[in-house]
Amino acid sequence: MSYLAHLSIKTCVKSGSAGRCNQLKRDDTSMRKLIFIIMGLLLLAATAYAGSETPGPLRITGLVQQPLRLSLEDLARLPQVRVRHNGISQKGSFHGVFWLEGVALRDLMELAQLGKESGGFHKPVDLALKVRSADGKQVVVSWGEVFHQNPGDALLAVTARPVMPKKSCKACHKPEVYEPWLKQLSRQVGLPKLSLARDKFSDRSLENVVSIEVVGLEPGSWGPKQDKLYSPQVTLSAGGKSLVVKDLPAKNRLTLIADQVGEGKGFHGRCEYSGVPLRDLLERLGHKGDVNTVYLISAPDGYRSLASWGEIFLGPLGGRILLADRMNGKPIDNTGKFHLVFPDDLWADRWVKATASIKAYSLATKPTLQVIGMGCGDSSMLTLKAFTSLARADVLVAAEDIQKRFAPFLAGKPVLFDPMTFGKKPFNPEQTHKDEKSRHMRRADQEKAAAIIKQNLAAGKSVAVLDWGDPMVYGSWRWLGDFFAKDQIRFTPGLSAFNAGSAAIGRDITCKGLVAISDPFTALKSPDTLSLLSQKGATLVVFMGLPKFDQLMGAVKKAYPGDTPVNIVYRAGYGQGEKVVRTDLNKVMDRVKAQKEGWLGVIFVGPCLR
Repeated sequence: MSYLAHLSIKTCVKSGSAGRCNQLKRDDTSMRKLIFIIMGLLLLAATAYAGSETPGPLRITGLVQQPLRLSLEDLARLPQVRVRHNGISQKGSFHGVFWLEGVALRDLMELAQLGKESGGFHKPVDLALKVRSADGKQVVVSWGEVFHQNPGDALLAVTARPVMPKKSCKACHKPEVYEPWLKQLSRQVGLPKLSLARDKFSDRSLENVVSIEVVGLEPGSWGPKQDKLYSPQVTLSAGGKSLVVKDLPAKNRLTLIADQVGEGKGFHGRCEYSGVPLRDLLERLGHKGDVNTVYLISAPDGYRSLASWGEIFLGPLGGRILLADRMNGKPIDNTGKFHLVFPDDLWADRWVKATASIKAYSLATKPTLQVIGMGCGDSSMLTLKAFTSLARADVLVAAEDIQKRFAPFLAGKPVLFDPMTFGKKPFNPEQTHKDEKSRHMRRADQEKAAAIIKQNLAAGKSVAVLDWGDPMVYGSWRWLGDFFAKDQIRFTPGLSAFNAGSAAIGRDITCKGLVAISDPFTALKSPDTLSLLSQKGATLVVFMGLPKFDQLMGAVKKAYPGDTPVNIVYRAGYGQGEKVVRTDLNKVMDRVKAQKEGWLGVIFVGPCLR
């Protein structure tokens, strides 16, 4: 509970007003959410102001309305929860016992305003959180573990204090036994540290957490409404294997009491369920998952939820997640034949009536080569999708210009090389007499650069090549196509200078229905095409045209009338330096001579600019 909520409840107790006290209790949840949203905005402002000097090590991305970039100091400013953590893995290795204090994952998700796109299955109970550390390790936590259990059960710690033994270890162990254990207590714990209190084993306890990505699985949607919700069997599938369960085995049956408290409709009674633990059925299937495995449970009407491998197999409560065929001593019939029940969740929204399918998915991150469009100017032009893609990358390929402008978003990620200076002197945009292709690497340098990327991919690292604007519009990445299959490269779109330039001009450039984008070389070689575009009243947009401006305008003037408007947007997307020059073909040469910029300009020509 937040400090302000505590203060309000104290006040109502002192005042003796029962009605006001009850109202405050009812409002506590909404108040708490409001406080965290306000704190989130303050943190965002703080990190934005900090710039490259205090880069945030933690990124929260994916299916969130407000992606976050938070430093360890930012996390420490949020309300803290304290838990004790026993670092003992499933295989018995010891990693220390600590008092941990930090931020509940639930609070961080509320700051990021967890959400799905409209349409489809709108409930978040089928989502998962992919948590990654600085060394590339990853574990998965289900949405239910964060929101359907107590906040302290899923924690991101910002401080760690060892719990030292009160007596000497010499009395019961030899030095070669206890000294390694004591070293674990005195070691430097990597913060922030993920702790999941319900796990008996610490296999999902990551240190130096750098990203949390909220993800969904295959798109889900509500099915047609059924008169009687029913499925005669459950199909379990994992790793190419499947198991069809029409009747539950008599072995290892479990009977337990579960309270049905819905997040929407409140308390709906206490039920006695009888069935078989989901853990036993998965073991019967022969499925061996890991910390990146999740299970999607679904019903014929489209209702679905998700459980993680960790919550099923790493703690004692996982053995109570039940596929039930009997309720209150009778076979389930009217909403059955099977129910998947999470009896220890504080909400019952993950329960699935008429369970029909339980499917395993691996969310392990595979090394990928991606090209990310960083936008055409200021960091404000960076899209949310690009922010998420950056969080997935382990190493970068980026020009010095991008490294400087986007430093707060790239912090902590090694840069393999600068493609603009690899094997040669830095490109000078003021040398406008040079051919545009001089920006790109020589063939021998391309081969060396590609080998560096392949080496990192082979080592299990995801590589991101950061490109200007929209990489699909005259992107500088195109040399990669000679060394990697096109379907091996993933692309994240970015805002192009075309988009920023059109907005700066403030005219409907499609008023005649036709827009043509060209580079200067193609335009100079295609006078017939220019004439055809002029006849149609098309808007001609030329990228990289300033170095060839005299020749280009000479060719365009032969095709378009002399009074045709020309707009040049210099440094499109750069808030401080963006400038629009409006003129026509007759006067354009004199207007351009007065400008100092020799490279960053997008040229628009056509009658729609009037």
